This record gives sequence, C-alpha cells and structure tokens, in this order.
Amino acid sequence: MLIAATFLVYWPGLRNGFVWDDTALVLRDPLIRSWRLIPEGFRHFLFLDATASDFYRPLQRLTFTADYALFGFGAPWGWHLTSILVHTAAAVALFFLGLKLSGDRAGIAFGAALVWAVHPLQTSAITYVAGRADPLAALCGFTALTLALHSLESKRPLALTLAAATGFLAALLSKESGVFALVVWLAILASRRAPRLVFGKWLLAAAVILSLYLGLRTTAERTPPPPGPSTPLAVRPILAARAVAEYAGLLLAPRSLRMERDVTTTPQATPEATAENARRREYQTLLGVLLILGFIVLLRRASPPVALCLTAALLAYLPVSNLFSLNATVAEHWLYIPGAFLFLAVAQSIRWNTATLALLGVWIAALGVRTFLRQPDWRDQRTFLERTIAAGGDSARMHINLGSLESSAGHHEAALA
Repeated sequence: MLIAATFLVYWPGLRNGFVWDDTALVLRDPLIRSWRLIPEGFRHFLFLDATASDFYRPLQRLTFTADYALFGFGAPWGWHLTSILVHTAAAVALFFLGLKLSGDRAGIAFGAALVWAVHPLQTSAITYVAGRADPLAALCGFTALTLALHSLESKRPLALTLAAATGFLAALLSKESGVFALVVWLAILASRRAPRLVFGKWLLAAAVILSLYLGLRTTAERTPPPPGPSTPLAVRPILAARAVAEYAGLLLAPRSLRMERDVTTTPQATPEATAENARRREYQTLLGVLLILGFIVLLRRASPPVALCLTAALLAYLPVSNLFSLNATVAEHWLYIPGAFLFLAVAQSIRWNTATLALLGVWIAALGVRTFLRQPDWRDQRTFLERTIAAGGDSARMHINLGSLESSAGHHEAALA
C-alpha cells in the first residue's frame, strides 16, 4: 500500500523533462558519462562548469551515472523514475524505522510513513532530478538507523553494525545533511542508556566514519564560492521563529508551494507592499515563538518514544533553522528528513479512534491529490519558472532566468520586460 500510494501520486512526474539545476548537474556534468569516471566523481564537488558550491555529493553523482548509462539524455522519464524509486524505498525504510521506534506498532509506522511519502512538501526533492540528494540521504540514514537498532538486540551484532556504519557513511556521501543519521543514533544510545562499552564502540565508529568522509571531502577538487553576507546574530532568532511558522503552515495546509521562499522583510515593489509584508512577518514571528514554546512543552511532557522522535526531528532541523547563515531562509525540501521524525512523533501522540482515522484519511487523500496535481509544475523550464513566479516565488533570480529563456527563444521584447 505504501509503495502503490507513492507511485500513484508521483506518476505524472514521469512526463517531465530537465529543469533548473538539472542542466548543470545532469546535462553538463562530464563525470556521469562513463563508468570509468566514477572514481573521478568522488574527487570533485558538484557544479563543475557552473556556480561554485560547497556541495560534495558523490553518491548522487553515482546514481546519475547509472541513469545516463540506462537512459541517456533522451529519456528524462527514466531519471524521474529513479528519483521516485529512491523516495519510495526511503518511505519503506522509514516504515521499518518507525516499527523500531514505536515498539512494533505497525499502524503508527505505516501512518507516519504514508503521510511523509505523499506529502506535497517533498515534491522539490523528488520531482526535481537535481534534488535527489535528499531521498538518497534519507534512504541511507533510515536504513542505517534501523540496522543499528537491530544490532542492539542481536547475539551476533558485528555484521549489522558494519552494515549500519556503511549506511551512515553513505548518508553523508549523499548529502551533507546526511550527518543527521549518525547524530540521531548517538542520541538514541544516550536515551537508552546503552552500556559504556557499546557507546564507546559507536563513538569510535563515528570517528572513523567522519574521518573517512572528511578525508574524501577535503581532498576533492572544488572552487569555493565567494563568501556571502553573514546574517547578524540578533536577526537569526527572528528568522528562525518565522521559518518555524512558515513550515508549520506548509505541513498542515500546503496550498501555495514554490521553489523560492523568503521570510525576510526585504523591500517589495511598492512602499505599501513593503509595509504589509513587514507587518505580516511580525505576526509570523510571534506565531513562530508560540510554536517553539509549544514544542518545548510537548518535548518535556512526552513519553520517551515520542520525546526521542521529537529530539531526532530537532537534531535534523537545527542546521537549516536559520540559527546558522544559509543561502536562503526557507526551502521546502529542507523539511524532508525532519518531517519524517515529526510525523512519527505525532502519530504516537494521537489518541486513535474512528473519527481520528476518518479525518486522517481525508487529510492524506487531500495531500496526495495536491502532490499529484503539482507534478506538471516541473514539466519544462518555462513551465517551472512561470508557475513558480505565479505561486509567489517572484524573486529577481526567477525573473532573470525567465528573461534568459525568452531571449534564447528570440523573444527579445518579452526578455527585456
């Protein structure tokens, strides 16, 4: 049921082409065009001929190598199919992880995994080929956590421990945020008061995993991006509160979804619009503060399994919470992994009855329909840009890209406009 539901809502995405960063990471990356170049792919950061980046994601590049060998550039549907398969596998891995974290309550694990799998907030990580790093990190991280939990119960844990450690390393090599899995695992060991010998062995294993990852990353060739302006420390808590409120709204009612989101009080087209935006953002700050306080109260009063899932969600979310300077304030795909643990925590906190199940069923159906209908937003570059702008993502960057597209099509007046 989980696999079928995931394929159903993402199936229209198979008609899409390559958009946005796909042109750099897929169409113009020479390192994906031969199996012989796989070792070279581990020695380079992403975006070889485009904007310099801090993105070291060799496993993502490895899957692109497989896609190129199977489908070339003439069958984009194959690349999208791989992304859907990886996300589906990640949902199944989340189900098995949910079983371990909820005490083998299959209904809880299934409900959380189903909501996570079909939620439209995930679209930019799945329908967008270049976003595959998130599903890969989730698949490897959830699998590693499940194997590590099984190793605590096994009489011969060595094989499971080695497999889990490999999964933790693979999560890191998929995306930098894949470190969540290792951090969450150490938090699980601490919460379960694991014997000192077990905890010590895993600390040593974590040191080895991080050493291997940093050894590969620091020796890889890259062009560092120019340092951007740092967000003042006094502003970061305000942005963090606004982001919490923004994400909460997107989780509950993902009505307006787009690639570009911003919760700053940047000037708008008119003074009136600037004042209205500032006023709306201040209300959002207050709502975010209330939500953070509610989260703290819930964490303190929650049962140990729920508190563990909430802690895992918090650990996965902190790096993108705006407490650190980022290249954006809000991005929908940043909630891909934290949302999984949040749904597990909520599923364990609800008092289940017939009315609750009926309400949940309606909500999941609405989420699935929204995801299904959003797939064509990524059909081609023009559709992607125009629908992003129409949905509120009318940033300068989007308009410049649309102008470049018009210019390349010979529509010079439209490009200037």
